[in-house]
Amino acid sequence: MVLSLFFVFALVCCVSQKESIIVGGEYDAKKDATEYFVFPYGSVSLPGKWDKVSYNAESKQQFFTNKDSIIVAIAFGRSRSYEFNKDGSLKGFDFLKSFQEWDSKYFKESNALDWKILETDNINNYLIYRIYGIKDESKFDSYFLMAEKNGSVSSFSVYTTNRWSESEKIMFLKNLFLQNK
Repeated sequence: MVLSLFFVFALVCCVSQKESIIVGGEYDAKKDATEYFVFPYGSVSLPGKWDKVSYNAESKQQFFTNKDSIIVAIAFGRSRSYEFNKDGSLKGFDFLKSFQEWDSKYFKESNALDWKILETDNINNYLIYRIYGIKDESKFDSYFLMAEKNGSVSSFSVYTTNRWSESEKIMFLKNLFLQNK
């Protein structure tokens, strides 16, 4: 019996610590909301009916569109998965400031797009920013909310659309984040 317990303990200790991730969600007609979750990282409830349209494996973004052709993207993950924070030492607003520097450098240098912070909240650990400009003769004007808590990162974005004003885009992003906090 003792030998069996030792073997089980040794086997468990030798197994790699790979994290299981469960992704799912669907439209709930009773709530008139589209649920989306990436367990154990986060979940969100999009108001209304949204359809999944594509997934970017590199950025971990799930894209959705609604009846008005508005495109949003949702991503959940770990803060240590970003190249500037491999050791996981950056948390909260320190992570967000470093993310801002890293991301703005990428968009500026690689895509010649501008980057502007619109709102910061160091109590709830989020920042809202806008990336805009012309890329390959197309207008790019997207709004993002990035948040970090206890090593988990949430990213919500609204892509180029004239159907919502800037304040509507910002309120939509804040509501997504704050309702699921």
